[in-house]
Amino acid sequence: MSSVQLRALRRTFGETAALQELTLDIASGEFVSMLGPSGCGKTTALRIIAGFEYPDSGEVLVDGKDVLGLPANRRNMGMVFQAYSLFPNMTARQNVEFGMRIRRMSHEERTTRAAALLDLVGLAAMMDRYPRQLSGGQQQRVALARSLAIEPKVLLLDEPLSALDAKVRVQLREEVRRIQRQLGITALYVTHDQEEALSISDRVAVMSNGRVEQVGTPAEIYGAPKTAFVASFVGTMNRLEGTVVSQQDRTVQVGSTRFMMANHGFERAAGERIDLYARPEDVGIAMITNGPEPPPGTFEGKVTSVTFLGPVTRVGLMTDLGPLLADVSSAVALGLSLDGRVAVKLDSASLRTIAG
Repeated sequence: MSSVQLRALRRTFGETAALQELTLDIASGEFVSMLGPSGCGKTTALRIIAGFEYPDSGEVLVDGKDVLGLPANRRNMGMVFQAYSLFPNMTARQNVEFGMRIRRMSHEERTTRAAALLDLVGLAAMMDRYPRQLSGGQQQRVALARSLAIEPKVLLLDEPLSALDAKVRVQLREEVRRIQRQLGITALYVTHDQEEALSISDRVAVMSNGRVEQVGTPAEIYGAPKTAFVASFVGTMNRLEGTVVSQQDRTVQVGSTRFMMANHGFERAAGERIDLYARPEDVGIAMITNGPEPPPGTFEGKVTSVTFLGPVTRVGLMTDLGPLLADVSSAVALGLSLDGRVAVKLDSASLRTIAG
C-alpha cells in the first residue's frame, strides 16, 4: 500500500488549462474517486500519475518521493482503461500473465498468480477463452486482473465501467470495491457518474475546470456541499433565492415564507441576498382536500410534472418560493394530478447555505 500526493499540478494544452494547481492527498489503502463532468481534468490527472502525460509544473509524490522523473514502466502503477485494451490473440490467462512475463517472472509464478487473480475476479473457469468469447463485463474483469498481476503500488481506474450496461456496471463496481478492500491496495478512480463515486469511495474529490472543488466522504459531499457547483452537480438540488431579514435571528425571507436558519456560522447581514439549497427528498407534499388554505406550517404549490422513478416519484411544483422538485413515495404520488393543488412542507433544518 502506498500514499499518493498531488501537489499544485498544472497542465495546459494550447490556451486550455486542463489542470490548475490541482492538489490532492490519497492515504495508503484508500479508495478515492475523482468525480466531475467531461473536460474537468480528471483523466489528465490520472494520466500524469501513471506517467502517460507530464505536467507543466507541480509534483506527484508516491510514499513521499516525486515520481515525475520516472517513465511509466518504472512507476509500478496498475491501470484499467475504459476500453478493455486486451490482446485479442491471447487468452484471458495469457493477458493476465503479460505484465509478469515482461518482468521476467518464472513460468510457475506467472501461472499460479494468473490463476489466483482470475479466481479473484470470478473468471477461473474462463481463463482459456479469448476476449471475443467474453462479454464486456468479463473482459473488464480480465483487464482488472491484469492490472493487479504486477502487484502495483497504486491502482488507477479511468472510467472503467462506462462502456457497460447499467446492471453490469452496478455488479462490477461492487466487485472492484470488494477486490480493493481485500487486497488493501490504494486506488484512484475516475468517473463522471456520481452514483458510482458515492457508492464505492472512501472519499470523493469533485472537480471542475481543472480544480478540486471539494474533497470529502460521500456523505459530506452529498449532505454538506461547500460550493454552488458541488451542490448542483452531485445529486439534484433545489435552489431558492432569499433575502436575510435578521442576522441575529438568522431569519431569511423566501417569497412570502420566512425560515430560521441553523446556527452554524450564519454571518449574513440584513438585506443581503442569499441562496438556499434543499434536496428533493427534503420537500414534503400532501394533497389539499378541504378549504382554500393549506394547513399551518405549509405553503401552497401546484403540480407541474410527475415523473415515476420506481420506489419514488419526482414531482415538479410551482410555488411562491419558486419552482421546486419533491421526491415522494410512489404510493403517495398516485393521487396527484397535473395542476393539482398540494400543501408543501419544507423545514428550515433541511435548508443549506453555501459559504461566502
